[in-house]
Amino acid sequence: MRSRRPALALLALVGGIVVAIASQPSQAATRTAQAHRADGKRVAATGALPRPQLFDIHHAAGEPTIGITREGYVAITAGGGCVTSCAEVGEPTFFQTFAPGGRAVFITKNRGRTWENISPGVGDVSPHVTSLDPYLYVDRSAETARIYDIDLNAACNELSYTDDFGATWITNPLSCGEPVNDHQTVFAGKPVTSPTVGYPKIIYYCFNKLAYTTCTKSLDGGITFTPTLGANQIECSGLNGHGVTDSKGAIYIPYTGCGNAPELAISKDEGNNWTTVKLPSTIKGGDPSVAIDAKDNLYYLWDNADRLPMLSVSTNHGKTWSKPLNVAAPGVVATNLATLTVGAPGKVAIAYYGTTNLDKKHTFWNGYLAEGLDVLGKSPLFYSASVNDPKHALKSGDCGPGRCGRVLDFIDVEIAPDGTPWAAYVDACGTNCEKTHVETDNDSEGVVGALFGGPNLRR
Repeated sequence: MRSRRPALALLALVGGIVVAIASQPSQAATRTAQAHRADGKRVAATGALPRPQLFDIHHAAGEPTIGITREGYVAITAGGGCVTSCAEVGEPTFFQTFAPGGRAVFITKNRGRTWENISPGVGDVSPHVTSLDPYLYVDRSAETARIYDIDLNAACNELSYTDDFGATWITNPLSCGEPVNDHQTVFAGKPVTSPTVGYPKIIYYCFNKLAYTTCTKSLDGGITFTPTLGANQIECSGLNGHGVTDSKGAIYIPYTGCGNAPELAISKDEGNNWTTVKLPSTIKGGDPSVAIDAKDNLYYLWDNADRLPMLSVSTNHGKTWSKPLNVAAPGVVATNLATLTVGAPGKVAIAYYGTTNLDKKHTFWNGYLAEGLDVLGKSPLFYSASVNDPKHALKSGDCGPGRCGRVLDFIDVEIAPDGTPWAAYVDACGTNCEKTHVETDNDSEGVVGALFGGPNLRR
């Protein structure tokens, strides 16, 4: 990944030509994952071990999110950081500038060999000009696998969606009049009481308002949004994670509560009213993530106070939870930005930044990806690997707790229809970074990792 290439041209709104760039794995898959139980206890593996691969999309990134269509196409938001030095464009270091030509949504239709820029816009003119948070969501339950691209700014957020993999986009402002919001999440759910128009599911847009989390919803697939009614605030919610829904349309949003303990907000009436449940309260920490399988089993992951990823499951809609398990890879002593998703019941994919040497002067962080099997059982088995070669780290120096430098606030993981886990990271450590331990504004490149050849997480 060590080369720096210019961003690809934006795709025309209608009839544009998609430009693709070849992206052979930036680091060859000569390593294999390690088999282990909870607490990093190594075990002898049976069968083929997954092999990690890392792909460079050759574009800046920050807080990357990914989605995977029913065809197995992997899409990622590649917007992030400043196109040039933040100081040169007169922006504060946290503000991301995308135009001209900087905003990008990329997709691969061939398992990472090439990546196409399918961004909304015409030429270098994009409706998404600036962002405090990029976000991408794929509703693959829809007939056409709709891809949503959302950017948050201080006044009026922009949302675009495409039903044809970027050949055409529909764009509209989202949640105008809602300044000072963060950690947005977009997800689809089965209608509970409201009729939908032109789209089978409700699209939810939830976000943090510093002291609480609130939601809006769209009954027409993302064209218009209205606030949810009634007691629609999740109080004292810190920074919420990404939301999910179950088979009946109930909403689940993970968050860090007032006491810095992991909690889960639940709404059974389309976000109008909320109840909250606490995870085992003796295990505190942040970066909450929740997933739900086809049988409505819940999986909750967070980084505890010792900076290790803890996993707990519930088979009764959050009423009770299993004893939390440390699911870090062998040798990992600290993690950040842990996130998970689920495939078949009991099979999860987990991604995080991790280090084997927590030394502020010389700490290097790698992007870890894991497959978890029999997670609903008493002794789950995990296959974990650093998707990048540890000789070429993705981050140097401090990485949390909380924000991880130019990686920012979160990463993302999804499972393809063929059972392969994919995760989005940021390579914030360029060529000189590994020698000098100093990062620059230009060291924020989007990379995507996968584990190939291991257990199928979809069956």
